[in-house]
Amino acid sequence: MDKLCGSIWIFCLLFLVTGCWDQNEIEERGFVIGAAIDMAAEQTDDSIGEMSEKERDDKYKLTYQFVVPGNFIGGGSGGGQSGGGASQGKPFLNLTAEGTSIHQITRKMAAETSRKPYLEHINLIVLSEELSKKGYFKDTLDFFVRDHEMRKVAKVMVAEGKARTVLEINPQHEKMPVLFIDSLSENIGKHGTSLPPINIGDVHSYLLKGNSFVIPRIVVKDNKGAIVGAAIFNSQDQKMIGTLNESETLALNFITEKVESAILEFLMNGQLIAFEIKGAKSKIEADVSDKNQIKFTVKINVEGNVGELYGDLALKNQSVLSEIEEKASKEIESITNRVIDKVQKKYKADVFGLGDHVKQEHYKTWKQVNKEWDKGENYFSKSVVDVQVKVEVRQIGSSIKTIK
Repeated sequence: MDKLCGSIWIFCLLFLVTGCWDQNEIEERGFVIGAAIDMAAEQTDDSIGEMSEKERDDKYKLTYQFVVPGNFIGGGSGGGQSGGGASQGKPFLNLTAEGTSIHQITRKMAAETSRKPYLEHINLIVLSEELSKKGYFKDTLDFFVRDHEMRKVAKVMVAEGKARTVLEINPQHEKMPVLFIDSLSENIGKHGTSLPPINIGDVHSYLLKGNSFVIPRIVVKDNKGAIVGAAIFNSQDQKMIGTLNESETLALNFITEKVESAILEFLMNGQLIAFEIKGAKSKIEADVSDKNQIKFTVKINVEGNVGELYGDLALKNQSVLSEIEEKASKEIESITNRVIDKVQKKYKADVFGLGDHVKQEHYKTWKQVNKEWDKGENYFSKSVVDVQVKVEVRQIGSSIKTIK
C-alpha cells in the first residue's frame, strides 16, 4: 500500500510539472538591452488645455533599445532608428513612446511592435538631468525595481541633455550603443575620474536608506558618448542637486577608496611629471566629543610610479623621489580638500560616507544626529574634515633619463 501511494504521488507531481501555463516563446519576445527616460517635450497650447495638471507635470518619454537578432551576428555598427521604423540591417532598434507612467508606456510599446518588450537583459538605464533635477528619479526607477523580469545588475547613469541621445550614439568598436557604454563603464578603473559602475540594486539600497548618493554622469557630444564626473543626489527629497567634474570625482574616489588606477599631473621645479597611481587606500577616523562639530581625519595612502617626465630630474636621487612623493601628496590633498569644501558648503550632502562611519563606530552619537545628518540641522556641513595623504613611489620606469 505504501508503494502504491508513493507511485500515485510521484505520478501527480510529474503531471503538474509537464507544462508551463504562462510560457512565452522566445520568438515572441523583444529583448530590451537599454532604456532611456526623458521628460516629454512641451505640449502645444491646445493640448495643454485638455490635460490635467498632473498629466502636464508627470509625462515621460521612454526609449527602449531592442536587439535585432537576425542582424546582430555579422551586422554593422552605427546609429539605429528611433520610433517604429525598420532596422535597415542594424543590430538594434530604438523605439520611443510617451505616457504618464513607465509601466503604461511599456504596455503601449507592446501594441506598437510585433514583439512584447522583455526586460530581463537590460544592461543600462539612463535618466536625463532634467528629470532627475525635478525629483522624478525615484519615481521612474520604481517600475524597474518592481518588475519581476528585471535583474539588479543593470547599470544606472544620468545623462547631460536628453537621455535618449545616449542610445543613438555611433560606437566605433561595438555593434550597439548600450554595449559600447557598458564597455566604457568597465574601463573606469583605468583612470579614476569617473565613478565605478552603479547598478539598480545599489540605487535601490540608497533610496531605501535615505542616503545622499552619486551616480555616474554620461555626456554625448558629436554623436559620441563619454562617462565623465558624477551627479549628486541629496537625502532630503532624493533630487539631483549638482555635479562633480572629473578632478572632483577623482578626489571623491580617493576618499571612498575607489581608485584603482589614475594619472596625476603636477609640476616640480618647472618640469611636468605624470604620476601613475597604482592603488590607494583610505581610512576614516572621527572625534565625536562635540556632536555639533564632529572632526574627521581621512588618511589616504597611495602607491604609484613615475609614468612620464618632461625634464631631466635625477630620479635615482632619493631626495628627488622624496620631493616627488611630497608634491604628489600635496596635489591629492588639494583636490580632496576642494571637493570636500564644495560638497559641504554648496550641496550639503554627505556623498563621502562619513555618516556611515559614525553609525558603525559611534552609534550612540549617531542616534543623536542621524535624523538631521545632512538635512535640517545638517551636522555634516558643520563637521571638520582633515585630509592626510602619504604617497610612495614604487618604480621610476626602465629609463633613468629622457631620450633625446
